[in-house]
Amino acid sequence: MDHAKTISRNGKTAEKRNSASTAQAVGKFRQMDEQTKGCRGNPQGQEKVCTSYNVANTFLKMQFPKRLHEIEEVQDCDNLKMEREFYKSLSNITKKFELELKDFRNIPFPYNISESLKALRLGLRNNKEDWKDVRLIHANNSTYFAREERYCTGMTLYYIPVIPLYTLLQNKKTATVGNLLLSVYAYLYHVLHIPYYRGNDCYLNNTYQVLDNWIVDDGADDETIEDNNEAKSIGDYMKEKIKDPVNLRYFGRRIKNFKVKNNFDALSFSVTKEFYDLFQNYPDVPVYRKFYPINLREETEYSERTIMLDDYISFCASIKGNLFDSLIETVNSDLQEYGEIDEPTIFIPYDGRKIEENNFDFERAVFRSLDNLIRIWQESIY
Repeated sequence: MDHAKTISRNGKTAEKRNSASTAQAVGKFRQMDEQTKGCRGNPQGQEKVCTSYNVANTFLKMQFPKRLHEIEEVQDCDNLKMEREFYKSLSNITKKFELELKDFRNIPFPYNISESLKALRLGLRNNKEDWKDVRLIHANNSTYFAREERYCTGMTLYYIPVIPLYTLLQNKKTATVGNLLLSVYAYLYHVLHIPYYRGNDCYLNNTYQVLDNWIVDDGADDETIEDNNEAKSIGDYMKEKIKDPVNLRYFGRRIKNFKVKNNFDALSFSVTKEFYDLFQNYPDVPVYRKFYPINLREETEYSERTIMLDDYISFCASIKGNLFDSLIETVNSDLQEYGEIDEPTIFIPYDGRKIEENNFDFERAVFRSLDNLIRIWQESIY
């Protein structure tokens, strides 16, 4: 799998995937499979170096069974209601895809559902290229079939640098705009929960350690050595600055009092307002709100490891210099070995039911604003 070699919109190598206008927050979903064993998501077999702590914990609590498992199902739902809704939904989906399936309702529950799923899966596989996108959803004591769609992130690395912000804060002439952007970074850290590269729960932390070992063992030029030292020392310093909750509390005040003096100020002010609008409209929504990691809901082979959220969204040291070039080369070399990418995912019911906040509005605004923020640093002298 190819991966973007740059982190700006201009460098995207996007997969051709359809984005959707409606979304769903689901509690559980099943892979279209006839098997009745192995019900819970299991990260084993995914030899990821590091996984975002916040994201992993959140999804594990949501419990994503890989298979339809009769013992699990009868414990937490109304069996008769589930069976009735399942066959109603099955009738709708077979009519939609013009399938004729054998009737297994004479078999005791839940084996009848399991056999019906087997027949549906085979029918879809033989007639529809996108059969894997059909999901059986069980949420809020309701069962129905839905179509899976993803928001395309464009195979882009959203790496947000902290050293240029440090440079702004150290200069009296640029400290004001630095504090403005510091509030943005506080929002990214505290609310969006974007991983920080100096934390052990961050993918880039391991990548920087690999580069650090290479510099120590094999040697490097003076510039790279200096970049590496700054990545560690400034990174630790800026993490404490960004973590300070006062920067989030002063977000609105800093916008209100800011005076634009030059083009960089204007660009920074514009992107700051974008993130502030997000903060006002979604005050406690993390970036991973619609991420349902593939490795927690599907059985995948080792060769089909997935690119996870914290692989491509993270704070980093800098986006310029020899160290960053080595970082990008290392990341691309690693991620191109992965089979799929975890992206915001939605499940659109085939029965047309309406669900609150069924949209990608938040994700669209977040990724657009991250693009704009990173572009400011790419085009600046800092």
